[in-house]
Amino acid sequence: MPYKKLISDIRLRESTSERERNLIIETESDKARIIFSAPFRRLQKKAQVFPLEQNAAVRSRLTHSLEVAMIGRQIAQKISIKSSNLTQAQKEAFVNIVESACLLHDIGNPPFGHFGESAISEWFKKTGRTSFKHYKKEKPEWYADLERFEGNAQGLRIITKLQSEDEYGLNLTCSTISAYLKYTHPEFERAKHREKPFTKKNGYFLTEKERIEKVWEKLGLQPNTRHPLTFVMEAADDIAYCLSDVEDGIEKKLISVEDIINHIKDEINKTNDETKNVWSKILEKTNQQNLPTNKFITIRTTLINRSTSVAAEHYISNEEKIINNEFKDPLINKNSPEYKILEIIRGFVAKRVYTAPEAELLELTGYSAITGILEKLKPLLDLSQKNFEHLMQDDQKKIKDLNLDKEKRLLNLIPKQCKKSYKKEISSDTLEWFLRAHLVVDYISGMTDDFALDIYQKLSGIKTT
Repeated sequence: MPYKKLISDIRLRESTSERERNLIIETESDKARIIFSAPFRRLQKKAQVFPLEQNAAVRSRLTHSLEVAMIGRQIAQKISIKSSNLTQAQKEAFVNIVESACLLHDIGNPPFGHFGESAISEWFKKTGRTSFKHYKKEKPEWYADLERFEGNAQGLRIITKLQSEDEYGLNLTCSTISAYLKYTHPEFERAKHREKPFTKKNGYFLTEKERIEKVWEKLGLQPNTRHPLTFVMEAADDIAYCLSDVEDGIEKKLISVEDIINHIKDEINKTNDETKNVWSKILEKTNQQNLPTNKFITIRTTLINRSTSVAAEHYISNEEKIINNEFKDPLINKNSPEYKILEIIRGFVAKRVYTAPEAELLELTGYSAITGILEKLKPLLDLSQKNFEHLMQDDQKKIKDLNLDKEKRLLNLIPKQCKKSYKKEISSDTLEWFLRAHLVVDYISGMTDDFALDIYQKLSGIKTT
C-alpha cells in the first residue's frame, strides 16, 4: 500500500485501555484524548486575535481550533472519497487523523499568542547576554530553543510528555503526532538549513528530539520529513484564520462587511479574469433576495467550500509526490482564484484588524505580563543545580540553612505535572539547567491570558486577591 505505516494505530506506548482495537477506533480515541484534555480546554481562554475578550461571539483559540478541525475534516473527506490508494478503514482513519491534528495545531500557544512567544524569546535573548551567558555559550544549540520559543514546538512537549500520568503525554498514535508536526527541524538545525522545506519555524525542541525521531522510525518516515496529512491540516488553518479574523473584526465593529467587499473588489481589478469571475459568482450569492444569513457569512461559507475542493483536488493530483516527500507547496494551489482571494483577505486583516489599537494595546499588556512573570521566576534559574535539588526534594533543613524560602514559594507555584516531567527528564548534569528553564516555560505557556495577567499582578504586588 502506498501509505504503508503512515496511517496506523501504532503508539509510542501500547494503550492500556480496555476496548476493541482497530485502526478506526484507535484514531477516534486520539480525538477523545485531545478533547478531554486540560490543555485543549484552556484554549477557551487564550486569544485568537483579541486577548481578554469579554464578547463570547469573538473567537478564542478553542473556537478557532474547532473551526479548523471542521474545515480539515471537509478537505480530508473529499480526498478520501477520490483516493484510490486508501483502504476503507484508512479512509476513515485519514479523516480522524486530520481532524485530530487540526484540533492540536494551537495547543502549545502561550498566553497572548504570538506576542507571548516573542516575550519569552526576547527575555531569554536578553538574559542570555547577561545572567545566562554561560549556558548560552556552553550549549548554544539548546539555548537556541529558548531564544526562539515556538508554540508549535511547545505543543509537541504537551502531547508527548506533559499532559498525562506518565512520560508519554497523551500517548497519541504516531500518525497523529507526526501529522501535527508542521515544521520538521529543531531551531539549531533550522537556523543552519533555512533553505530546506518546512524550516520557517522551530518544529520541536531538542528535549523532544529522541521522541519525534522514534515517531518517524515507527512510521517509516525519514528524519525531518513532513507527514502527508500535515498538508491538509495546514491548508485548513490557512483557510480558517483569515476568514474568522475578518468576521471577528466585523463583530467588534472595527470594520464592516462593506469594507471587506470593497477592498476585495479594488484588489480583484488588478488580477486576471478567472479570479474576477469567481469573485463575481461569490458576490452574486450575497445579493440574492431572502438570504437567510448576512453577506459575510455567505462569502465565508462559499469560500470555504470552494477552497476545500481546490485543496482536495490539489492533494489528489499530487498524492504520489506528497507520499514520497517530493511535494513542498501549500495545498491550496497558488494559481487558483480561491488562493488569490484569500491572500487579498489576509492583507486586509493585517492592515485593518491586527493593527487595531485595542488589539495592539492588549498584546503589549500581555508582553509586559509574561516578561514580568519570567523576571519574578528568574531566581529559580539563578540557583545552582544542588540548591534547586534541595527545593525539589523539599529538604526543609537545607532550605532554611540556605535561605531559600522565597525560591521554594516560587517553585510551589509550578504545577505538579510540570515538575513530574522535569524529574523524569533529568539525565545529565550538563543539561539540567535547560530542563529547569523548560520547566519554567512549561508553566507560563500553559497559562490562559487572564491567569497570566492575574499572576503577574500578584507577583508584582499590584493586587493581593
